[in-house]
Amino acid sequence: MTAADFSSIPILDLSVAKTNKALFLADLQHALIHVGFFYVKGHDISREFLQRLTQLTIGYFDLPLEEKLKTDKIHSPTVLGYSIQGNEITKDKKDNREQFDFANELPDTWTEGQPIHERLSGPNLWPEESVLPGFRSTILGFHDQARELAETLTRYVAEALGLEPSALLDEYVIPGQQHRAKLIKYPAVDQLAPQDGTQGVGPHRDTASLLTILYQANDLPGLQVQNHAGEWVDAPAIDGTFVVNIGTGLEHLVHNVAIATTHRVLNPPPGRGPRYSIPFFLGARIDKKLAPIDIPQQVLDQRPQKVVTDSAHQFSQVYSSDPGLYMVLNRISSHRDVGAKFYPELAKAYGIDTAAPSAAY
Repeated sequence: MTAADFSSIPILDLSVAKTNKALFLADLQHALIHVGFFYVKGHDISREFLQRLTQLTIGYFDLPLEEKLKTDKIHSPTVLGYSIQGNEITKDKKDNREQFDFANELPDTWTEGQPIHERLSGPNLWPEESVLPGFRSTILGFHDQARELAETLTRYVAEALGLEPSALLDEYVIPGQQHRAKLIKYPAVDQLAPQDGTQGVGPHRDTASLLTILYQANDLPGLQVQNHAGEWVDAPAIDGTFVVNIGTGLEHLVHNVAIATTHRVLNPPPGRGPRYSIPFFLGARIDKKLAPIDIPQQVLDQRPQKVVTDSAHQFSQVYSSDPGLYMVLNRISSHRDVGAKFYPELAKAYGIDTAAPSAAY
């Protein structure tokens, strides 16, 4: 099997980094350059905590619609909060999923005249504690633990690419910056109308982030990764693991030697019930133009010559020059109702039709 046509996702064990670091870094380097995805086991996030997280995730989506709509994204310029089923499209097809976006808590400090990207940072929208006891504390607890895992992995990523462990975090992450995450529910096919199709979320790459840490909360199929030949490879849930993938931010910042691999989610088959997943996105800073870091030539020489992808984003060329603007454009093209309410002039300037369906990624 050549590196260009992987047929499965590698599994890395964090405990090996303590007993045989050279082997762990070699396996990690291969995953970064030739796959763009890997599973990680041997982490410190407990099974009991993840079970509680899953219960509360299901509990949130089972709330009456009127309760969930109290936390709808339309109430905040941060584009954090709830999205109703089918609110987005990807690759001109409807995405069949509900979402709740959240982040580490920050105050609302933006005022007119400040950089527009700073308006994306601010407080979350939460259901009342009496409605879903323990939800807020558990969700924020996951955020803290996922961030710690992502930062640990980013240090190893740096070493695997021939850098000092702290090089990527020191250069591209601001302590205390806001990192986003989300709860997602993908209804089974028999819970959808025939015209809805079976696309949970269409082919995409995770935009402007360094790493994604994904918890697949129940054992249902759906996640697929596109290999470099353009074929779709299943990434099933594996007990005790998280799925980790490269974001387009990291890909750009390491001269495309680590690949932000395209992936998608199909809705579960009939009779299986909904699929739940919880991704955390370790974001790169967006307050200034970011120059790619120097990578050793022997690592650069391993870059894939060709990667087939079914994903693209209309504002991707903006990222290298103004990541803050890119992030706002990405968010308001994905949630055009929020764009119409809070960013109408920017949307008009960049040709985003806020009356059209939202376009994810």
